[in-house]
Amino acid sequence: MRLDRHHRAWVGDPHRLSSYVSYGQPLIAVAAGTVVTARDGNPDQPPPDNPTPPSASELPGNHVILRVRPGVYITYAHLKPGSIRVREGERVGRGQPIGQLGNSGNSATPHLHLQVQVTKSFLSDGLPFVFNRFQLLGQITEPFSDETLGLRANGKLPFAPAQKPGLRRGEMPLSQNVVRFPGGENG
Repeated sequence: MRLDRHHRAWVGDPHRLSSYVSYGQPLIAVAAGTVVTARDGNPDQPPPDNPTPPSASELPGNHVILRVRPGVYITYAHLKPGSIRVREGERVGRGQPIGQLGNSGNSATPHLHLQVQVTKSFLSDGLPFVFNRFQLLGQITEPFSDETLGLRANGKLPFAPAQKPGLRRGEMPLSQNVVRFPGGENG
């Protein structure tokens, strides 16, 4: 999820997708690969309530899956309808736009479900991964999820600065870490 500089995930009416800071943000390929799945046509779910659980094949909503090498795939799920910019069979480069963040599939509020996995099925076993670099800013101090985010009194998440903020290399952010990626404005 993207937060604004006041650590808010949404501003305004939590029942409107446009209130969410993440909604419509561009998504880029985190690695070079070949598009093995590019599914569009699912509507965004109205926030903030949890949708009726869809069938297993509809869980990711609009999504793109890249094969980056044998036995390694990356899924980008819950994309905005009509935003997917790649096609099955297309080779994409790292940093290439693939779509926009939405709220399709099994999603209560806009968030990116990014998953590195062993097969092209969304229900595949996951693999550990690291980012080349990111800035660690701090930590959200209370549990939350896409299912509870829009039900908060406001969109602000309680934040504590990192004890040792700064550049991290070859690491994976932990749950509820607030980070900034190179070239990004917010964590």
